[in-house]
Amino acid sequence: MERMKIEIWSDIACPYCYIGKRKMDKALGLFSHRDEIELVWHSYELNPDLPKHALKESFAQYFSQSHGMSLEQANAFCMELTELAKEADLSYHLDKVVVANTSDALRLIKLAKKYGKATEAEEVLFDAYFVSGLDVSDKDTLLLLGKQIGLEEKEIAAMLKGKEFLAEKEKDIEYSDNVLNLEYIPFYRINNKHIIQGSIPESDYLEVLNKAYAEWKSGKTDNDDNDIISGHSCSIGGVCN
Repeated sequence: MERMKIEIWSDIACPYCYIGKRKMDKALGLFSHRDEIELVWHSYELNPDLPKHALKESFAQYFSQSHGMSLEQANAFCMELTELAKEADLSYHLDKVVVANTSDALRLIKLAKKYGKATEAEEVLFDAYFVSGLDVSDKDTLLLLGKQIGLEEKEIAAMLKGKEFLAEKEKDIEYSDNVLNLEYIPFYRINNKHIIQGSIPESDYLEVLNKAYAEWKSGKTDNDDNDIISGHSCSIGGVCN
């Protein structure tokens, strides 16, 4: 069956990407044609310069340093973010977040995509980072999370040991930079036309889905009236607002 594509560029260390995913999930649950939708996950690494091991700083401390704000301001932001997550039925525990490089986690999603499990991989990795406080740069942790969604231990271990999917991850980022001129994530492209930059209300996701689906079914392919909707997001420089 042919399906309408929803392409998503995100990083599992982006707080608004998880909130956006949960709101999109709810919108899709209300959408009458969910079986005709294909989710296509692409990588975007917000902070590729982070070391391949967990930082000692807390999320608030790291946020304070990277955003040029006081620790008091960073803690206030964390409280606001936690409340925003609650609106999407997510229980963020930002005090437990382990700030870490996400490169291998993004490669794990690529491996999961090979078996049609990319959405499941996104969910367990988001939860690991923002809810459970796990180190997503740790290979043993990634091994357990991969097994949790049904991937084979040997294949996960071999991927983590080598450079598999590294080129695919970089290709995603290059495309988003050079073709999409992406500035914020989460970034959604629906039916190769409608653009959402950031996390938006569930009702707005549903409205875009209905409009894009109607165009898709009618065979409308022109891109003259592209929609661009903005919401809560993190910039490609790693600044979240």
